[in-house]
Amino acid sequence: MMSLKNIFIHIFSYNFQKEEKEEKDKFKSELKILQKKNISESISYISFAKIISSYGVIVLHINGFWRNKSKDIKHFLILNFYESFFYYSVPVFALSIGATLLNFNEKYGLFEYNKKRFFKVFLPLLCWNIILYYYKAYFLKNLKKEKFNLINIWNFFFLSKVSHIFDSLHVFLLTYMLIPLISFVDKSKKITICIYYFFFLLITQAFIPYLINLFKLNIIWKYTFKIGYLIYIFAGYIIHNYKFSNYQKSIIYIFGIISFCIHFVGTLICFYNKDKNLRLHKGYLNFPSIVYSCAIFLFIKENSYIISKRNYSKFVNKIGSLTLGPFFIHNTLNDTIGLYPKIFKIISFNTLLHSLFIFILSLSISIIFKYVPILKYLVP
Repeated sequence: MMSLKNIFIHIFSYNFQKEEKEEKDKFKSELKILQKKNISESISYISFAKIISSYGVIVLHINGFWRNKSKDIKHFLILNFYESFFYYSVPVFALSIGATLLNFNEKYGLFEYNKKRFFKVFLPLLCWNIILYYYKAYFLKNLKKEKFNLINIWNFFFLSKVSHIFDSLHVFLLTYMLIPLISFVDKSKKITICIYYFFFLLITQAFIPYLINLFKLNIIWKYTFKIGYLIYIFAGYIIHNYKFSNYQKSIIYIFGIISFCIHFVGTLICFYNKDKNLRLHKGYLNFPSIVYSCAIFLFIKENSYIISKRNYSKFVNKIGSLTLGPFFIHNTLNDTIGLYPKIFKIISFNTLLHSLFIFILSLSISIIFKYVPILKYLVP
């Protein structure tokens, strides 16, 4: 039989272990809640970044900067301001990819990663090309009818004949396939490698080509790659994971403002001087665009608490998950409304409101598609 002393020790030990276990469980529970909260806030800012990116893309296309043939300086001033201000749109989408996908291997394997890219990007892009081709060729009649054969389908898809804006998704598809190269790098070294490659690409793909074009130097520069968009992947990961000091943030914001001014004022000077090279300060891989877009993305991240503390997270995350739908359909939707001049005249008196109307309408269509079994694959 167990002695009184042993019984006492056993009871005391049991109670102590029980209390210790309860403390550990409580700590784990609190940690999970905290992690969940941090993830929610993190996702909220990335979702918000996708929302303003999607809206910005629509503004750029409604604005029609490159379709402008007017020589009126005031008209050009407005078009150029919208073009310059919302130029962050495509880069911010790429920055969001870097922020979310460079650690994909912590959640799932390479096969699952490629499966997700197929269903989230490639399949919708292919399907929308087919759907919009028939819609534009046979209903809107603003697209040339093509012979239906494998070569024509192939060329039609890769030449983005339905809409030139689909070209950016082909670039992103290539970028997606290169992400695993960095994802499987040890986490402790990943941010250092990302910083290294960010500055390497910034100098070789953006800064040096920009200086050559700016000063019209007779210099040959061979080191430009088709994978330049990786710079945004690295930058997105750095901004998402690195804790910037107030001083560093101030420097980045100042450079962002300067870059916007170069983009806006520089293009205005080119127009005023009748310089044909209006693309000198533009281009998503141009130095001013990269710096400006990174500053915008950092600003969104650092002010994400405004969204989270007001309990907008669920709404923002929901809308943010549907922003690829408006990207695919907004141009066609705008062309369709153009068939009805009275309606088009009402919505087109202001570029920002016109864009907002198209954005809300295309988003509403995406939400409806999301609840239809087959169509939901078109709005991943």
